[in-house]
Amino acid sequence: MNHTRIRWLITLSFILASFSFAGERQKDEWVSLFDGKTLNGWSVHSGSAKYRVEDGAIVGTTVKGSPNSFLCTDRQYGDFVLEFEVSLDPKLNSGVQIRSTIAEAEKIFVFTGRDGAPRQRKIPPDRVYGYQVEIATEKSGSSGSIYDEARRAFMLASTKSDPEAGKAFKDGQWNKFRIECKGDRIRTWINDVPCVDLRDGMTSRGVIGLQVHGIGRDAGPYQVRWRNIRIQADDEGVEPPVISCRTRTLQCTSGWTGPRMEDGRPYVPDDILQRMKKVSVTQAWSIVKGAGYPNCYENAAGWITMYPEEAIVGRVLTAQYMPSHPDYNRLIMRQGHNEGRIGSSNSWPIDMLKKGDVYVADCFGKVPDGTLIGDNLGNAIYANSGNGVIFDAGVRDLEGLEGIKGFNAWYRGADPSFLREVMLTAINVPIRVGKTLACPGDVVLAKREGIVFIPAHLAEQVVVKSEAIMLRDMFGHQRLREGKYTPGQIDGRWSPEIQNDFRGWLKKNMDKLPVPRDVIEGILNPKTRNW
Repeated sequence: MNHTRIRWLITLSFILASFSFAGERQKDEWVSLFDGKTLNGWSVHSGSAKYRVEDGAIVGTTVKGSPNSFLCTDRQYGDFVLEFEVSLDPKLNSGVQIRSTIAEAEKIFVFTGRDGAPRQRKIPPDRVYGYQVEIATEKSGSSGSIYDEARRAFMLASTKSDPEAGKAFKDGQWNKFRIECKGDRIRTWINDVPCVDLRDGMTSRGVIGLQVHGIGRDAGPYQVRWRNIRIQADDEGVEPPVISCRTRTLQCTSGWTGPRMEDGRPYVPDDILQRMKKVSVTQAWSIVKGAGYPNCYENAAGWITMYPEEAIVGRVLTAQYMPSHPDYNRLIMRQGHNEGRIGSSNSWPIDMLKKGDVYVADCFGKVPDGTLIGDNLGNAIYANSGNGVIFDAGVRDLEGLEGIKGFNAWYRGADPSFLREVMLTAINVPIRVGKTLACPGDVVLAKREGIVFIPAHLAEQVVVKSEAIMLRDMFGHQRLREGKYTPGQIDGRWSPEIQNDFRGWLKKNMDKLPVPRDVIEGILNPKTRNW
């Protein structure tokens, strides 16, 4: 390799790295929660204490007779590091809520008390409840402890057993607090002195709230001041997007009562999938539409099929793509990597594929710069699923894809470009494919005539009814060729003579017909109508 090429590769690596850093905000970036001038991004709840801005600090002032009041962030935070400075009137108690909730309506909270006995507590509307990091006087020695405000209403972790931590807070000065929340672990520091280290997983995210403690009618007014409030938050105070979840899949497939796969999709038996390959698109469409699912069919117009004579049949795994939006895509990528997903987002659905699956994607019909896969990902798809794809999008490396034995594809066009200005938004959600709807867990039947998406709970019904129709047609065609009946007799309602002839034909040819024996026995059941 010559030196010019080496220098070019090094330069390219730096360019790619710069794109990566530009696309995702760094986790160690501090963000101010208070601009030093206004209370924008905050709102008061639970009580009527007064909050104002003075000399670059938030000043909370007690109001006689008011219960505990909280100035809460509009955003909710999960894992984060929070730092602030606080100055407290020596006659007042305060605190900072973390991962806390604002009750939208009255609720009864049931929990286990410290004695192991069941307890319950009523939480009124607009009440702030959850973890509270204590801010108290130097004499009390409880600053930095963690209390469960208005919920379990007892101390979860206390500084009382640590003399150094109990003395960390100083009256009459600004005190620096640091709070770290990661998973179920919450740690606190005051003036760089470690205070408590709590493991508690009751709440994983919520608002941050600055408390002004309630006082009696004859006391006060007292004040507490906060300044330099800043946070490092992995989620930027925005609830992470849901990439894939079982709940949505269950909502799409509520009619299914059989076994399910790990991701929640119905596990339609392999035997049904194999028999589905012999079902005609017209028969499947007729049965599914008749069952109340009119938007189940997409015709072949505007599609390219790699091998039109070969059916694609399998359990549908869906993926939804949209035009790229840098802010939302950053959240998607961050959440995906936090979930352990690897590489570019267009590879994530492929990693979820199981044998018998068909990867169905909506990429809004984009072909140039909309090529969801090339031959590398095509090989990965076939290795995982043993099946093909249906993409309302483009593909690239067409010759390489055609070289994958057993792989088939429906797509909008081929183009040598790479995937650009496109982002994955969700996996296993209902998606639009042309003019029809595909749901995760459907069974797809794609032949040269078109595509039918069959709800899982109808799959066996489609197969059995289609097999019955196929046998009826085989019998009718044979008898027409033999000249035994007229077209009018076969196309109309069968007479008792033809019915008995059909039954005899089934019995005679039972072991030769391309239908399972139990299906034929079901047709022979005198209670079953088959014509």
